[in-house]
Amino acid sequence: MNYIKRLEAELARAKEVNASVQERIHLAMEHIAGPKFTGIDLDGSRKDWIATSDVQMMLTDFKSTLMED
Repeated sequence: MNYIKRLEAELARAKEVNASVQERIHLAMEHIAGPKFTGIDLDGSRKDWIATSDVQMMLTDFKSTLMED
């Protein structure tokens, strides 16, 4: 495979990874803006606390997407 074709293939793969990460970021932002984390809870407390396990899961998903070959 010549140099140009290899670069074109690398660029196409980079664009796929970028699109995948962008979609995951969008889904994470939707999740954070959802009812689980917005408004006031029944006991009057704020609901904008973020569960660290949710954030870790999202970041692990981003990381795995970037590490795929």
